[in-house]
Amino acid sequence: MKIAFGVCSLGIGHAIRSSPVIEKLLNEGHEVVLISHGRALELLKTEFPGIRFYDVPDFPIQYPEKAHHFLPYAIFKSPKIASSIVKGHSYFLRLHNREKFDIILSDSRFDIFYSGTPSFLIMHQIRVMTPLKTIRGALLTYNNVMAKYFKKILVPDFEKNSLSGDLSHNLKIIDKRKIEYIGPLTPFKHRDIPRDIDILISISGPEPQRTIFERKIMENLDDLKGNIAITLGKPDEIIKNDGIKIYSYLTMKEREEIMNRSKLIISRSGYSTIMDLCAIGGKAMFVPTPGQPEQEYLAEYLESKGIAGYMKQDELDLKKLVSMSKNYRGFEGKYDPRISVENVMRVISEWS
Repeated sequence: MKIAFGVCSLGIGHAIRSSPVIEKLLNEGHEVVLISHGRALELLKTEFPGIRFYDVPDFPIQYPEKAHHFLPYAIFKSPKIASSIVKGHSYFLRLHNREKFDIILSDSRFDIFYSGTPSFLIMHQIRVMTPLKTIRGALLTYNNVMAKYFKKILVPDFEKNSLSGDLSHNLKIIDKRKIEYIGPLTPFKHRDIPRDIDILISISGPEPQRTIFERKIMENLDDLKGNIAITLGKPDEIIKNDGIKIYSYLTMKEREEIMNRSKLIISRSGYSTIMDLCAIGGKAMFVPTPGQPEQEYLAEYLESKGIAGYMKQDELDLKKLVSMSKNYRGFEGKYDPRISVENVMRVISEWS
């Protein structure tokens, strides 16, 4: 089959979690055509050299420096976001008329679908947890309207004992028959190797908050003891001193290994990271990106379940955050993400 695979370009999390599905499709002999943009597209091109792709922009949005500016900024940008979705869909219709896709998979891209072809939406944030309930309700209603264009919404979470909470559960206005809980999607697996890194600090996210987070981490490093590793997402490796190793960039395989070696992980509370931890296991503490309602909700949700704690970025105290980690049980881990990939294949096969 010829399969169109659209991937959201807000960060690289969508690209990372989509990669095991893309790999499975390719291994089974299907032709996969990627539609994405920015860093997400660059990562997928690196992971799958030779694959055909189309560079189609999606969300024209950047995160403001002040966290409380994000909601009014997003509202102000909403007409441009809507326009971008319409343009992206118009482009995809022309593309589909040329390519004649058999199946369409879309990770959080509302512009990648075709009414006459089985289309599937991979999405965990069906309810956007904005502070204002009226906006939250309006966005859920919008997502419900968009869901009608897809055969199924493939939610990368468990139906029970969920990782995402109300982001993808208790959705009263959406037809339950539309929703398929497939389990967490991640390319990472648990490895039985020694956990010889005391603390792994993963610095990520959109600018300018990523740089602000990095600066606050570096200011707090002297308070930490033990074998410490930091990942920045830039080229080349720098050795700070005998106790701290800073990696500018890690491949997915290298990141899988270093997460498996870590006793405690400090990171953003992005859902892709949470799914990685579900497979790898271990303790984690989160510093949600300011102004990102999803990350703020997920950090609070996982704390309420006793799995992981969190601290606000502007209050960051690494020594205190590490000390707090003993109050949480961590992620059980050892979930086999191949189960989730097989669930995706099962669902789409019913319509092929």
